[in-house]
Amino acid sequence: MGKKITVAISIALLTFFLIVPFLSYSSYKRAIKDNYFNHLVTTRDLLKLQIWNYFNERYGDIDVLSRDPVIAKGFTRLSGAFHAYGLENQQFQKIKSIYQPLMEYYVSAYGYANIFFVDKDGSVIYSALKEDFSGTDLFVGGFKEHRIANMFKIALEDVGFEDYFWNDKINDFTAYFGAPVFEAESLLGVIVIEIPFAHLDTILTQRAGLGQTGEMYLVGDDGFMRSNSRFSVTPTILQKEVNTEATREAFDGYVGTKIIDDYRGVSVLSAYTPLNLNFINWALLVEIDEAEAFAPVHIVENKLTIIASIICAIVGGYIYLTYRAHKKEEEQETDILNPEEQEEQSVS
Repeated sequence: MGKKITVAISIALLTFFLIVPFLSYSSYKRAIKDNYFNHLVTTRDLLKLQIWNYFNERYGDIDVLSRDPVIAKGFTRLSGAFHAYGLENQQFQKIKSIYQPLMEYYVSAYGYANIFFVDKDGSVIYSALKEDFSGTDLFVGGFKEHRIANMFKIALEDVGFEDYFWNDKINDFTAYFGAPVFEAESLLGVIVIEIPFAHLDTILTQRAGLGQTGEMYLVGDDGFMRSNSRFSVTPTILQKEVNTEATREAFDGYVGTKIIDDYRGVSVLSAYTPLNLNFINWALLVEIDEAEAFAPVHIVENKLTIIASIICAIVGGYIYLTYRAHKKEEEQETDILNPEEQEEQSVS
């Protein structure tokens, strides 16, 4: 009876010391996961707001410039001089010199790569910094397939955006915003600002609080990155294709969090969202490697494994020794009874 009670107590203790730590571990793992996802969501939402503000400010810039009477007056004068004399003529250069300081101020103060005036007939009549297509016709010339030609056609109707592309002149990716310019009710042409990717890259490389593997990146609706990966020494913008569960859901309009395999095939905690800008259909993702996020959990797992092994060894040893002790007692009792049994047998 005593042996059964001892074994029962031992099993109960073993169960207690094994189950309680593992229940605590499960709660700890959930807490770690929830805390990381909360941090990723907060970072994602703040970053989304920063990107919104950046692009909406550029949208506002071009909209304000296109409505400025000084710009409209400059358009009229530059267009007249361009069509009368050409781009290199002294008369044209004299009129250009009136507006050049103002345009250079905008380029410098707002960090633009360039500013262009495109006449309604497609002629690039002005650029703050001379480009190869300055003075050409964007409808029929050699640059009719260039990004600025597409921007010009879009902006004839309304304020628009033309996605990033590589610009050899400034050794960076650039994008365009454009807007129609009117005088009274008459369309004069289109004003275009060129913005460098460096602005957006600065926003996306602020990785404080994201550890050694956390990163924030953008993916365009063509499936290619609109940012640079922290895991690549070469630029990945417009080079690295990303097709993950998170990007697919973001492009379907969902905002969420999941553990997925990222574009490297590495398991990550991912917080994703569409940008929801009228002129941009991109996805924003903030991620961190699962291995780094759950590193504290793995430490606890190892400790629990060691503790469980020790407890099992101690309890198992205790049960074994208790069993041996009871076995020995039974053998001794049997040895005591044996002489009496032998005497009874001899009498009979």
